[in-house]
Amino acid sequence: MSTAKPYVSIIIPTLNRAHLIGETLDSIRAQTYTHWECIVVDDGSTDETKSVVMSYCDTDARFKYVERPSNRPKGGNAARNYGFEISKGDFIQWFDSDDLMVASKLELKVNSFKEHSVDFVVSKTKYFNKENISFKNYEFKKKDVTFLNYAIGTVNWFTPDLILKRSVASQISYNELLRAGQEYNLNCKLLLKTTNMFYLEEFLTLRRAHDDSIGQTRRKQQSSYLKTKFEQHWLTYCDVHESAASDAFDRYSLLKCVICYYKSKNTIALPQRFKQQISRVFKSKSIYFTLGQFSNRFFKKYYFFYNQLKK
Repeated sequence: MSTAKPYVSIIIPTLNRAHLIGETLDSIRAQTYTHWECIVVDDGSTDETKSVVMSYCDTDARFKYVERPSNRPKGGNAARNYGFEISKGDFIQWFDSDDLMVASKLELKVNSFKEHSVDFVVSKTKYFNKENISFKNYEFKKKDVTFLNYAIGTVNWFTPDLILKRSVASQISYNELLRAGQEYNLNCKLLLKTTNMFYLEEFLTLRRAHDDSIGQTRRKQQSSYLKTKFEQHWLTYCDVHESAASDAFDRYSLLKCVICYYKSKNTIALPQRFKQQISRVFKSKSIYFTLGQFSNRFFKKYYFFYNQLKK
């Protein structure tokens, strides 16, 4: 890490957020810690996003606007990876183009690195435009942060909660095939590299609730939601199961895929290696997956066979 004042790279993928991204950039410009760059990577906007962001670039050189290269896959993950590749920061803070930063966010996080000699820092997020009902995902302690606890959902945080050293970020990347669950995939990879973290138990990101968010849109379309959840767990399984060497992770991931497949009424196209991995992990019990397929197809029932597979 640089011996000078640490430089923070804030990387924001965006798509058609002209009506929202100005508030996000205002919250970044208001940071009490000022030694940063903010790279906005446009994923192919057709609205006025470019002109909005360029108005910030024209008045503050810390803001940078770039477009995702045409030879990279469309999607936020390719934009995030590209933003990292051209960034210069000692610390990497990925952020979303419809959320806001509390003014002290970067200062508190940079100070946490100095005070605790860690590889990454996690803070908390809450909604700023709707009631916050539960924060159960943040009910953990530093000692709880392990690969397996995160992978099976005991520990959880959102994309903007994480800031990490560049040296650590360079060892992992976002899976550019994923359409959802990018933070799950990245954090599983992260926690296989290091669990040397500090948990900053303060709400430093303000999340926007709105009907046209990617997550809300996907959840309204059940078939799309199930397919992307399947992909989240399958692609993460493919990315890390060998290095994780965890039977509990293997079972958890594949069962998540199986239940998405059954709930989709067997409409999700199974990857070529899927049944092979079911057989490897569940051994003789893998027959219950096949029986569940047939039962679901002809009788629209699968719970008995799914439960037998789980045992």
